[in-house]
Amino acid sequence: MVHTLQTPIPVRRAGWLARHPLTAFFAWFFTVGQAFAFAPLVLHTGVPDQLFIVGSSVVGLLLPALVLTRMVDGPEALRGLLRRFVDWRVSPGWYALALLVVPAVAVGFGVLFLGAPEDVPASLAAVFVVQLALTLVPNNWAEEGAWSGFVQARLQARHGPVRAAVIAGPLFALQHVSLAVGNGPVLAVILLAGLAVVAIPFRFLTGWIWNRTGSLLLLGLVHAAGNAAAPGAGFGGGGLLRQLYPADQTTVGVFHLLAFFVIGLVVVAATKGRLGRSTRKELTK
Repeated sequence: MVHTLQTPIPVRRAGWLARHPLTAFFAWFFTVGQAFAFAPLVLHTGVPDQLFIVGSSVVGLLLPALVLTRMVDGPEALRGLLRRFVDWRVSPGWYALALLVVPAVAVGFGVLFLGAPEDVPASLAAVFVVQLALTLVPNNWAEEGAWSGFVQARLQARHGPVRAAVIAGPLFALQHVSLAVGNGPVLAVILLAGLAVVAIPFRFLTGWIWNRTGSLLLLGLVHAAGNAAAPGAGFGGGGLLRQLYPADQTTVGVFHLLAFFVIGLVVVAATKGRLGRSTRKELTK
């Protein structure tokens, strides 16, 4: 059954923020948020780089999403958004998608391109669970709270689900610019362009999950499961594929992106571009 995302009609606030909440959001994120992301490149503090990435997600993405929701739509809209962060009441099939399907497709790409792994560590399941928790709680939960619950939801209300994903995908890719610039300007542009292409089907997938469930917890799990399957959380070693293919650390680090790409294309085709959005009139923020 389609989960229609209906929210109370918000109390609209006058002023520039009410007219341009997304502009205000990105103005904050691409200055303050990116200052966190670029800090390891210029400060050389010896602190793990991932801590700055977490700061970028929490302070650069989640904080403005919550503050702007409260300022523009009012306290009830903020409470509704916060409830979605802990909404676990979805069918088991959604958890299977997040925890089994996405990692399985990523591992499938590993086998396809690199062959069967020579050794399967006995601790592989524990590695996945640890990496999942380490990327979900401090990072991907906050990311999807902002990207799905604030950015893409607002874009969808104005442009529809597919156009919202097409707009959000390249912006989502630009979030990762600090991870690409160390490769030199030409390669950085190529990497970001490739990520932008892959990110659009990923946003198809997240848009579909948002429209069908409204659960930011589930969205965080989907995002985190992909990271746990390939590159890992940035803390305590790599994800599943880096454990299975220790000699191909760079190559396997992108297989979760290919998994999201393929699954997202399947979703947009299967839903005929509706991405789970109800045909009934929706009361959106």
